[in-house]
Parts: sequence; C-alpha cells; structure tokens
Amino acid sequence: MGRTTVRRTRGRGAAALAVVVPLLLTGVAACGSGSGGGGAATITFVWWGSEGRANLTQKAVELFQQKNPDIEVQTSFSAYAAYWEKLATQTAGGKPPDVLNVDSRYLAEYGGRNVLADLNSGAGRAISLADVNPELAATGVYQGKRYAVPWAQNTPAMIYDPAAFTAAGADPAKGLTWDQYAEAARKAGTAGPARGVTDFGILDTTLEIWLRQQGKQFYTPDGKLGFTADDLRRYWELASEFREIKAASPADVTASYNTSPEQSPLGKKLTSSEFAYDNLLPAYRKANGKPLNVAPYPTGANGGTGQYRRPSMFLAVAARSGQQEAAAKLVDFLINDPEAGRIVGTDRGLAPNLKVRAQLAGEAKGNDKTLYDYEAALEPKLGAAPPVPPKGAGAIQKLLQRTYEEVAFGRMSIDDAVSRFMTEAEKGLS
Repeated sequence: MGRTTVRRTRGRGAAALAVVVPLLLTGVAACGSGSGGGGAATITFVWWGSEGRANLTQKAVELFQQKNPDIEVQTSFSAYAAYWEKLATQTAGGKPPDVLNVDSRYLAEYGGRNVLADLNSGAGRAISLADVNPELAATGVYQGKRYAVPWAQNTPAMIYDPAAFTAAGADPAKGLTWDQYAEAARKAGTAGPARGVTDFGILDTTLEIWLRQQGKQFYTPDGKLGFTADDLRRYWELASEFREIKAASPADVTASYNTSPEQSPLGKKLTSSEFAYDNLLPAYRKANGKPLNVAPYPTGANGGTGQYRRPSMFLAVAARSGQQEAAAKLVDFLINDPEAGRIVGTDRGLAPNLKVRAQLAGEAKGNDKTLYDYEAALEPKLGAAPPVPPKGAGAIQKLLQRTYEEVAFGRMSIDDAVSRFMTEAEKGLS
C-alpha cells in the first residue's frame, strides 16, 4: 500500500486572514509528481486548517490508499494565511501540489492564470457531481470552466452564548431583526464582562450578507463592486452604532480578530456572539468553554437572512500535474465516498454529496446533529450563491478590515474611510 507522508507545517502566528497572492502565477512549468516505487503514482495534497482537521483528513487519505494501493499520497497542511503564502511560492516556482485546497476568494486568481485544471475535461471528468446540489456544484465554475469542486457546504451564521442572550431577553435561534439584535447585544454586553458581539464592521462576509438583504451583492458577475459608497456608509454606520452603545467590541479587541475560533474575541470570552461559519461551532465551543449555539443572521427589512448554500472550500487539481488521473481519483473519493464523509464529519461543513449527507444526518449526534438540524431548518430560506469573486478579492478583504479599523479607533471618519475604500478597491479590481 502507498505511504502517506504528513508534513505538519505551522503558520506564522495564528493569523487566519487572507494575504495578497503575488501575481506570479503565469508561465507555470510542468510540475506533476513522478511515479513511486513499483510503478505507484505519487501525488501531493495540501490543505489549510488545524491539527484536528489534519488528523481527520489524514484518516480519510489513509482509507483512500487502502482502496487504491497503487497511489501514494504525500500530504501537508498550514494555517490559513501561511497556506496561501506557501502556495504562492510553490506555484511561482513551478511546483504546485497535485491536489489543493482552494478558497472562493482565490478561485479566480488561480483558475484565471491556468494554475488549476478544467475539471470538465480530461481526467477531471472522472469526478462525479451527480449527487451534489447543482447550485452548490456551480460555485466552482469561473468563466465557463470548472476549476474546482466543493469539498463541503456551510453557511454564514451567528454563533452565540445562549445564557447571555437569555439574560438579555432574546433568543437568536428564533430570529431577530438588526434592531432587536442591537438591543439584545447591548443588554448582553452590560450584564457581564463581555460585549454582546464582535464588531462586524471589519468582515467582508457580514457585509456580503447585509448587502444581500438589501437585494444587492458584493461583486457583480463581471468582477466589479456590486454596491455603492452609500451602501458601505450605511453598513459602517450600523456597525459603529453597535460599538457606540457598547453592544460591540471596542477597537483594541476588534483589531485582534482573526477567523481562528481560538484567537477570536468570542473564543477568548471577550464577546458573547460573533458572525462566522456554522461549521466552526465545535471549535468555538471548545475555545470558549460554554455551550454556544448557532443561529441565522438578523433579518433585513424584507425579512430575509441573505444566507446561501456556500462552498466552505474547494478541491482542485493542478493544471500541469503529471498525475491528473490519480489526483482526480482522490478528489472524487473525498467528495463521494460515504466512509470518507463519515471520517471527516462536519469539520469543514456538511458533506457535498446529498446521499452521503442524508445518511450522515441520520446518524449524527452532538455537534454534528446541531449543524445538520440547523442547516436543514434553514435550507428552504437559502438563496443562490453569489458569483465567483474576482481576482484581488483576498486583497479587498484585507482592505475592508484595515480601513474600518481606522474608523473604530477614531482615526478616520466614516465618510473618509468609505472614500478611501471605494477608491482603492475599484483601482484594485480594474
């Protein structure tokens, strides 16, 4: 049987926000892995995440090798920010991995520069999406080419401390408007040492959901901003109102935020709720130590949550891989094999294969059951996923965070911050 080599690569610090991918992705040399001893194909496979995620993924890879003894898989993983730094370096050097984890923010960046194989042709056709929701499957298509397939489904959500909000007279699980949420978060923040919510003004994900509630979107299908300066001004005014009534975290706490639950304000018990992705609930519970729960976003004027079926991450194959058949076989296995789905559980989200998901939902307990029940209840309200973000979306995320922090610290007015963001964002997308 093939051997699995795990290279445990630790990220620099705990930062989990995306970094700008250097635009060095053209002219990639042939990079496919060679054959192992005895004629076995050797492929490399990389992803981002924690040690716990790595252990689960490793078990799934080992099962794949048991079923495919002629394929050897060499694996490695990193924290999110370090992952993109390393991948950019590998790609620029002409040696990207055969199978790689891709985020929606970087799908256009890597796909558009011919780093990723079009899975609608060649070896990629062996990857079956027959049992994947068509709307979810379509999220891996950019400019008519299928550069990736969804590895799991999640949806944006509010993760919160039920005890804190019960004391404030609110139940987020039953649904709140933004006004109701502001009042509940204010009361939750004054009842204890933690503020009611982590300041969401820095989050592109929350801005996206809020825009969808207004009938707008973050990016247009042709890769431009889908909102106006006035839209952003109103969003930042909303976030600032939460902060000013002491419902949201103060600037110094907000500035320490990253998407690692262990390092987030909610994870560190500095707030009582936070906007994140639902599949992160178990990690938040572990970090915070309280029986946190998951709820839909507060609703907009039209009563909708703005939430959608989201690919929590993708699997892709390198365009120049010398082992595309073996790589595609691994991808198909991770997407469609019931045993693999059972092993990885809900760490990345719900299984993309609907038949596998239904089977696992029937067996689910504890955290897994909470997540399956939550998305099942929300399913009828989920809208279509937005277009694939354009090249530069990772940089836009950083720009939004950096600019809003200036507002939170009182170093810049909202009007000036909006003007700076719109100018720099439109320039970056031109």
